[in-house]
Amino acid sequence: MTGSRGFPVASRDSMPTRCAVQSMPRKIAPALLFCGIAGGSFAVLALQPSDGGDASAAPQQRWTCHTADGALERQQQVERNLLPVVAFLGETRPAAVQERMDVHKIPALAVAVIRDGELDWSAAWGSLHAGGAAAECDSLFQAGSLAKPATVLAALRMQQQGIIDLDADIDTYLSSWQLPAGAQTDDNPVTLRNLFTHTAGITAGGYEGYAREAPMPSDRQTVQAEAPANGRKVEVLEAPGTSLRYSGGGYTVAEIALQDRLQQPFERIMHTWLTAPVGMRQADFTQPPPGSSEGHTAHGHQADGSPVPGGWHNHPEQAAAGLWATASDLAAFLIEIRKGWQGRSAVFGQDSIRELLADPIHGHAYGFRLIGEGDQVFMTHYGGTVGYRAGMTINLRTGNGAVYLSNSDNGSALGREFLGAVSDAYGWPGFRPARVERAAPQPAHVLESLAGRYGFGDGPVVAVAYERDALTLLFPNGDRYVMTPIVGAPREFIHPDTGVRARFDGDGADTTLQLYGETGRRLPGDE
Repeated sequence: MTGSRGFPVASRDSMPTRCAVQSMPRKIAPALLFCGIAGGSFAVLALQPSDGGDASAAPQQRWTCHTADGALERQQQVERNLLPVVAFLGETRPAAVQERMDVHKIPALAVAVIRDGELDWSAAWGSLHAGGAAAECDSLFQAGSLAKPATVLAALRMQQQGIIDLDADIDTYLSSWQLPAGAQTDDNPVTLRNLFTHTAGITAGGYEGYAREAPMPSDRQTVQAEAPANGRKVEVLEAPGTSLRYSGGGYTVAEIALQDRLQQPFERIMHTWLTAPVGMRQADFTQPPPGSSEGHTAHGHQADGSPVPGGWHNHPEQAAAGLWATASDLAAFLIEIRKGWQGRSAVFGQDSIRELLADPIHGHAYGFRLIGEGDQVFMTHYGGTVGYRAGMTINLRTGNGAVYLSNSDNGSALGREFLGAVSDAYGWPGFRPARVERAAPQPAHVLESLAGRYGFGDGPVVAVAYERDALTLLFPNGDRYVMTPIVGAPREFIHPDTGVRARFDGDGADTTLQLYGETGRRLPGDE
């Protein structure tokens, strides 16, 4: 996970913890990246918001796996040709999905791929848990922070209908609880817009959730950090609109505000304003999930392959992390967003979708990342909760995208491999694995000469250590990247697990480190 300069940050949801913003206007129309896959032609279940109703009141139509006419060859090409993020020429061979799942100790993976704005195919592999049923395309996974863009799009629909104003003082909507006084002022209040864009100055961080047998806190207990809540207290620590700080707590404030405004529980709000009208057949924000879904719910697993006790954690912080969904649900969501961008959606107004894309902040908006350039920009969002990892991406211009859901803390690595295989098969320019040639080991005296600390202007200081006959990059968040020399510049290296490249130029006190497109200069005394 990387920050505004690309440096790793300590965040479960792959979003920078903090990025400075210059002269940000109060009304921020974030641009943003939805990593999503839009798929197929999905029926609109309700063109206008209904009066709500319990999502479980009507029989649920579940997804089945789908392969469009002519898509089988493309699907098989993806399924058989996964590569690690870094493929060493002459050494690394392509592998099938199940083989890579075994390597990463991932029990189940579900995916959907979009081509030209239509669902090209969807599939699932593995089992919901050890000894459990096979994963299918109707299997539910925790989607983590993919709940956030869903919440944003529901709120945009409410604004279209005149129910809320994203730029109004949040206190306008809060009645059951009040946001404590902090760095906000009457002239510069916290708003739904800056809560959604992570620019409200609210306490940074995400949520760990609660074991299934543990009591869940109310929203009010969550934001006030009162037992049984396990998170940080929500406070406005910086003036709204002055910095980008990933904040799950900000979304919980928005969750309370929407419930106070509509006088409905959050899961009902999301059913009425998003999942039903978009045609997300199985997506549900209910916490804990209904018992009727247990038979087709993927259980979470830790990095060593062991199951999360109880199967999963519950997330009462629904707007931030409380979405259960299938890959096809998220495909439907992203397809409808693209239709809105094109002016063809009966659900999302074109002006609202264009507003989302209007003004990215350091390549981010509403928690999304824009990846690529020109006509090949993919709106991308990742999510993670204990035992689960998810990702979605879509190019609004071409209608190409993909979604993956996994029930393992190792799922991000496999997800990157899946997106790389899709990119190779479909000719996308982004997400492809780095294909490099391993270089001969550098002499010990050369590696020793590069060790030291490198400063990146007003950004982080990265240490470089020579240990065990290799260079290791040491980041401020504690990440350690053991680097491998590659053919290219005389002193160029790559981290095999992430694809992060580093290049050293100059000598002695003048040595520089090229990293994430930035130049780090050796600090005095470290030559």
